[in-house]
Amino acid sequence: MENNLKTVAEVINQATLVQQPESLKRLNSDSRQAESFWKQKLVECMTSVSPGFVIDARNRRELDALYRWVWERAGRIMGGSLDPCKGIMLCGPIGTGKSTLMKGLQKYESLVNRYAFAFSRKDLGFAFVSAAEISLRYAEQGIDGIIRYVQRECASGLCIDELGREPSDAKHFGTGLNVIQTVLQLRYEFRYEYCTHATTNLELNDIPARYGIYIADRCKEMFNIIHVNGDTRRK
Repeated sequence: MENNLKTVAEVINQATLVQQPESLKRLNSDSRQAESFWKQKLVECMTSVSPGFVIDARNRRELDALYRWVWERAGRIMGGSLDPCKGIMLCGPIGTGKSTLMKGLQKYESLVNRYAFAFSRKDLGFAFVSAAEISLRYAEQGIDGIIRYVQRECASGLCIDELGREPSDAKHFGTGLNVIQTVLQLRYEFRYEYCTHATTNLELNDIPARYGIYIADRCKEMFNIIHVNGDTRRK
């Protein structure tokens, strides 16, 4: 991905295939209107996932980071750097809205890819699955159950929800495997083709103990780490 594109209109105009309705083409030719339109669509995607979703001081920076990531805007974010070539890892306590943000991002990417790029962007869009479900697929089917996540030829973008809450040693007919460690290790090899995203309650210094120093170090290359803090939003 290129990191020097300044506006939404510029990103869209660089697409190799754009088959948009004429009304949307006209809108995207105006940078200011395009910005306003696509930011509103991001909020609508969030509220479609969680009708009670509100923008407040606890998620405003996170929403801004997700918006900038989709539109390939590198820069500083929350004390770190935002790299559009890396996936997103949302870290934070239980109930702070990490899964909602990622599910909303999933819908938003699909919307952007459809109406801005006529599905020409293979890097936009991802599957959303929990770490526990991936581990269960291995326990039930063995390697065949997780091949869709780890084999380059059939892989796609992926968000692993609740990283760290899965069993650390899933067994298929007695053969144990740290499934998520394996998934992360193999997806690292094609990280520039398909992004991996994650949500987790783990702190960064917990990752080596859970998945090994090797994976912890590679997470730095795979993810933009974004902290989602505060009290639980669940009532």
